[in-house]
Amino acid sequence: MNIDAFSRNIILVFFGSAAVNFFNLLFQLLIAHRLSPADFAGFNSLVFLLTLASTPLATFQTVVAKYTAEFKSRGEEQKINFLFVSLLKKNFLFAAVTFVIFYSTSFYITDKLKIPSFSSGYILAVLLALSWLIPVCVGVLQGLELFKWFNFVSVSTGGLKLIFAFIFIWFGFGISGALGALLLANIVCLAVCGFILKGLIVLKTESEEINFKEFYYYAFPVALSTFCYMLLVGYDLYQVRISFSPEQSGIYSLAQMVGKILLFLPMAISLVMLPRTSGLNAQNQDTRSTLIRGLLYAAALCAAAILTYNIFPEFILRVLTGKAFHGSVLLGRYFSVCMTFFALLLILITYFISIKDLRFIKYLVFFTLLQVLAIVFFHNTLIQVQLIMCVNSVVLFFILLAQALKK
Repeated sequence: MNIDAFSRNIILVFFGSAAVNFFNLLFQLLIAHRLSPADFAGFNSLVFLLTLASTPLATFQTVVAKYTAEFKSRGEEQKINFLFVSLLKKNFLFAAVTFVIFYSTSFYITDKLKIPSFSSGYILAVLLALSWLIPVCVGVLQGLELFKWFNFVSVSTGGLKLIFAFIFIWFGFGISGALGALLLANIVCLAVCGFILKGLIVLKTESEEINFKEFYYYAFPVALSTFCYMLLVGYDLYQVRISFSPEQSGIYSLAQMVGKILLFLPMAISLVMLPRTSGLNAQNQDTRSTLIRGLLYAAALCAAAILTYNIFPEFILRVLTGKAFHGSVLLGRYFSVCMTFFALLLILITYFISIKDLRFIKYLVFFTLLQVLAIVFFHNTLIQVQLIMCVNSVVLFFILLAQALKK
């Protein structure tokens, strides 16, 4: 059976993402089992700070991938070279400033979080600095559709993180060892990307007409979309945590594991679709057929997951969490619906971003605020929270779908 490049890349990235998530799970289990509860909490606090600060920078990957795909589709290799080198130079300065700021405040951060290891703060400073550079490199790989290398970088980074963590914690480095494993894995990731893209890295590049003002301006709606999407799929956990008892929030969190699986399944489709539709749009070719294929693939994956969970809910929950409370089983059924539509929504958001169609932003912002406010004011029961998310996800998906298919 012949499989076209689009489908082949989706399959490739899907299995690569599955391997990365498996390594991440093993990493979390290793940290949880080998560190004391206090050190584990301290490590998670530092990782939260890292995630909070680096998430906006991750939008560089999406924007770089989009522009790289457009230049590639028009045969403008020199522009790819100029874009890549120019961004590395600009972001290196930001990385240096970031390092100095967090290195200078590392003592305060570790003291505030009651972490005895001051070196953890220094490692965090380096990780934050690298957050300016890695998305640029990975974004170029994605935009050039070098998905074999893209997978290799992702999987090797996840595997090395696990190996380094095991070694460092074995030798008693604790929080610093766990964080140092992240650092070394990221350094290797950057080095491998540099080797793959060495042909694009030259000290002097011919100036090309690239509107960097437009580039950075375009990064704003991408960042806003990412922020809204994170609120849509994650704010409920915060509200449940502060509004319900620890036992109830625990039941809700267990059910939420079902939602995480459904969000993960179509992720590969959006990664592969972004450069494909960007390139087609740059050549004024049809992009909606690619969107429809992506949605159908995602819907098929999610439908299979929903069917499997609803037939064997207790078994699935025990595999994912080790527990299967009645409340979690019921909530998992709702999660399987709302997270399916949120997963499909991500495909649509990626599509709009790839073709520079920002009509979706006003709907995304409005329904994000609507969902957050509805959960804030109407959360009498856990089921009510999920009903709000189900209704909002379905309505928003079909509104954006209508916009995408409108001529």
